[in-house]
Amino acid sequence: MFPLALLPLVGVNLLSLIGFATFAANPDYLKMFPWAEPIMEVSYPLFSRLQILLAFGAVIFTLNKNCSKVWVKSFFAITLTSLLSELIGTSFGIPFGAYGYSSLLGYKVLGKVPWLIPLSWFYMSLASFDLIRARISAQSFSLKRIFVAAIVLLVWDLVLDPAMSQLAPFWYWQNPEGLLGTPNSNLIGWLVTGLALMTWLEFFKAYQWLEKMPARFLKLFYFANLMLPLGMCLLSQLWLPVILVAIVLLPILFLPMGNSMARSAPFHETAR
Repeated sequence: MFPLALLPLVGVNLLSLIGFATFAANPDYLKMFPWAEPIMEVSYPLFSRLQILLAFGAVIFTLNKNCSKVWVKSFFAITLTSLLSELIGTSFGIPFGAYGYSSLLGYKVLGKVPWLIPLSWFYMSLASFDLIRARISAQSFSLKRIFVAAIVLLVWDLVLDPAMSQLAPFWYWQNPEGLLGTPNSNLIGWLVTGLALMTWLEFFKAYQWLEKMPARFLKLFYFANLMLPLGMCLLSQLWLPVILVAIVLLPILFLPMGNSMARSAPFHETAR
């Protein structure tokens, strides 16, 4: 059964894709239907913020229900580390490249980074880690798991950045001339930041307490968040990001399960 906590998130993503396919990808429709433009102006900030809040709420609700408060240290470590990385990035162009955020995501910390951004780093780091936890199942600190989980997090950005900086005006790059229409240094920045965030999850032994989560929740959550930028790229025929996601992610998904899978259900099972 599909987790009920994810239904609002998936619903908002579907509505966003319908709106994008109808009007954002066909600007002439805005001239044909004058009522649509003011709706689009409201929908961009509303749906983007709602999407992040619904995703964050679904994860926090499920963590509280199944893992008590053991996740809180990881939350503060990841949000503060990602905020610091973003503040350095938006101020000095390191490690991602020179970029800035528009006003669509709301209040900015120090006038630089929307407060919602570290929340998205947290829940997608957790989902990326959990996707790998079943495949690299060592019950101790694992450098291999840190690296592969950071790659899974990076996969999300392969479509996220083209979608949200080229197809929608959520942030902008000063030199968008790399492989994906973003500086190539952005990929390095995501990998370095991802490695730091996954190290926190290893340090706080997320490989143990995530076993208490419903078997498929975070895995489905990862793809529920991937669907919006991936769908935007597909609708706009930005094939390179889509192809790269498939090339990198599919082999990871087919990695064999670890030896401790008596405690964690495989991805295709419906229950523990």
